[in-house]
Amino acid sequence: MVIKTTATYVITSKTKRIVYHFYSRRLVLQVIIDDNVDGDSVNRDKGEKPSEHENLYNQWAWRCNIQKKSSGKLAGMKIAVKDCVAVAGVPMQAGCAGIVDYIPTYDAPFISTLLDEGAIIVGKTNLECFCMSPLSHTCCNGNVLNPFDIKRTTGGSSSGSAVAVATGEVEMSIGTDTGGSVRIPSNFCGLVGMKPTTGFLSTMGVTPCRPLLDTVGPLTKTIKNNAICLEVMAESNKKLKYIAGLYDYTSHLEDGVKNMKIAILKEGFEGANVDYEVVEVVRTCIDKLKQYKVTFAEINIPECKLARDLLASYSVVAREYLQNKLCNKGQLILKSEIKKHFVDQNKFSYSAIATSLVGYILSDEEGDRCFEKAEDVSHMLAAKFDKYLEEFDAICCPTIPMKAPLLPNNNEIFNQSPAEFNNPRIANITGHPALTVNCGFTSDGLPVGIMFTGKYYDEKTLYRIGRAVEKMSEN
Repeated sequence: MVIKTTATYVITSKTKRIVYHFYSRRLVLQVIIDDNVDGDSVNRDKGEKPSEHENLYNQWAWRCNIQKKSSGKLAGMKIAVKDCVAVAGVPMQAGCAGIVDYIPTYDAPFISTLLDEGAIIVGKTNLECFCMSPLSHTCCNGNVLNPFDIKRTTGGSSSGSAVAVATGEVEMSIGTDTGGSVRIPSNFCGLVGMKPTTGFLSTMGVTPCRPLLDTVGPLTKTIKNNAICLEVMAESNKKLKYIAGLYDYTSHLEDGVKNMKIAILKEGFEGANVDYEVVEVVRTCIDKLKQYKVTFAEINIPECKLARDLLASYSVVAREYLQNKLCNKGQLILKSEIKKHFVDQNKFSYSAIATSLVGYILSDEEGDRCFEKAEDVSHMLAAKFDKYLEEFDAICCPTIPMKAPLLPNNNEIFNQSPAEFNNPRIANITGHPALTVNCGFTSDGLPVGIMFTGKYYDEKTLYRIGRAVEKMSEN
């Protein structure tokens, strides 16, 4: 039985309110910048819409060129930012045609730290409408195409972020991950994608999808770039005095994996539409890691198959709860600044409309009961992962046990049942960090990823394992 507790703590300063909401043992951190604060947008060129020739895969929502410093850990590195993340002075639409002429007046905290370390932000990338699809076909600007096969999905919701890295236009991209939205497109585009421990980075300046599960993470081609990007992003925690330390990932990348123990999640290889060529590529990667004196053992966690339903429960019940408690009833969880520019909810994608409708139905008929049950099962699932992670350094499985599916038409949304996308969702439900890294390709040249899930705040170990996988492909 869940003991439901609700509490709100507010810390105020001259320019911001830091609000901690506790609901049913979960922490939601919001940092709300006052609307009259101009932030970093002073004298910043807002950029322009991308031209057709530079947007072959429809990856870009907006192009810009923002550089604050010429030195630092990321000096000269080009970065793309998902268009649900606030960059001061640059238009933001969150993939939804209903948002018009919204220009944030502040940078998300991790954006500020990236710029402080010399990064160059060269654009905002297209995404699924309000991040509510994994198939790269619901963005108001059109489908985002997979550079490995334009007939197939890029994955979502951080679709454009993945393409910008895969095509070599940027060294790193910033995405968000609520149900696999960093790792799914990273998988289908042959990239490294990290979902950090839930709550590790503040999601201030990020348009909420499912506030209890939302995380922010980097997409890159290499483990080193991914690690240094997260390391820099984490510096924002020091400014917020949110979480201290735990930021040194890059100095341990070459420590190796000798004598590590990794569990193989049996349920991660199962499903009605599993592609056994993909499974074989992942199994081959596991066999190669054994040559590095890594010990593997298979484990069973049947509750993992519930991740899809649990995510839906958080999507429609927790979101509805937070709408009613944190905002005026019936309004979206958007900062008041954005609400002024939200003109037409009829311009939602089908997937966003479906989520909202089911949310209202469940809220009316079930109240908090469905959400509380989901919380019970989620904590049980997290406890099982914790138990195995006492014995093992990480748990592995295919990121997605199938090839990138063909792009659906928008009116086919209700025929698409991405049950095979279940694996990435598990870490969102439990809150553990999870890393996907490319481990090979199918016979028709499509990327295959392997995913490693680790202990809370132990991203360092996941990067060490990912580096070992990366080195195998280099040899």
